[in-house]
Amino acid sequence: MSVLSHARFLGTAKSLLVMPLVMHEATIRFLSNGGIRKREAAALASTHPEFFANFHTRYDESLSSSMNAIQLLEGSGFLRFHDGLHFLHKLEVDSTFGARAKKIAKAGENIAALLASPVEELYLNFRVQL
Repeated sequence: MSVLSHARFLGTAKSLLVMPLVMHEATIRFLSNGGIRKREAAALASTHPEFFANFHTRYDESLSSSMNAIQLLEGSGFLRFHDGLHFLHKLEVDSTFGARAKKIAKAGENIAALLASPVEELYLNFRVQL
């Protein structure tokens, strides 16, 4: 939801890239840093290839969790699923969610900027094999 609140819309293919990004601690640590500038996928993949070394495995392992999260958030009224994910209502992440959730929320804007690239480019740069 933190990513969607910034992007306002994510196609289904792009939405499935969010969970593998947020599951990787080093990626979240980097993207939640307030001092970094927004980057395109190709720039991040070339400057930090270690973030994507096992991305395909993380992608495969997160597919069911990603779909479950989408269903839960739609059922809760935070998004509408129609030809992708449409933002409806902001999920306020506070200290009751925990430190990791707050870090993910802080990285949301940078992840949304990262996912602004064309979906084909994202899957290529993140080394996802379909």
